[in-house]
Amino acid sequence: MAEFLGTFVFVFSASCAVLSDKMFTNLGLVGIALATGLSLSAAIFATVHISGGHLNPAVTMAMWFAQKINTVNALLYIFSQLFASFVAAFLVFLIFGNKSLDFFLGGPTLGSGAGIQSAMILEAIFTAILVFAVFATAVDKRGPTSFGPWVVGLVVVVATLAAGDISGAALNPARALGPLVISKVFDFRLLVYIIGPLAGSVFGLVYDLVFLKNKK
Repeated sequence: MAEFLGTFVFVFSASCAVLSDKMFTNLGLVGIALATGLSLSAAIFATVHISGGHLNPAVTMAMWFAQKINTVNALLYIFSQLFASFVAAFLVFLIFGNKSLDFFLGGPTLGSGAGIQSAMILEAIFTAILVFAVFATAVDKRGPTSFGPWVVGLVVVVATLAAGDISGAALNPARALGPLVISKVFDFRLLVYIIGPLAGSVFGLVYDLVFLKNKK
């Protein structure tokens, strides 16, 4: 339930920010980045003491790779996160109407001229950075754990500013799947937001092997 609620808050807030920018007021990339990153920080703060505040299938997969969560719980987390994505997207559609489908219900999209391969690489790299931040501040108890949600949110802000106009800077399959599927996007763009983040999630295993298993 915590993973569902936290992911819902994040996806709903981020999608509303994008649609507000496109349909009503000019928030700009900086406004969207702040709304996205701060909503994620708030959602993690609200859920970290209950579920760990993953709110992202890529983070859950990173935890699973590093054996920080068992398979059954990982599957339940991912189901809850993706279900929240679809619920958030459906409510966004009810609020903003048919016009919002022109903007993919506020979901991430590829920039003009951006290639599938380049976007996928960007998603993988920035997701790895996100996973690095999660492990360094939430899993590794030597890190500044109390600042973990802020650090993760700041990574999303930076990623959105750096890659938002190219790959959409989802870094999270749940951020993309609900809005895009309900918008009837069933082409290679979906793979960018599945393969890219999941490839980046492997960094969880790297962090575990390099920093956690070797710590003194």
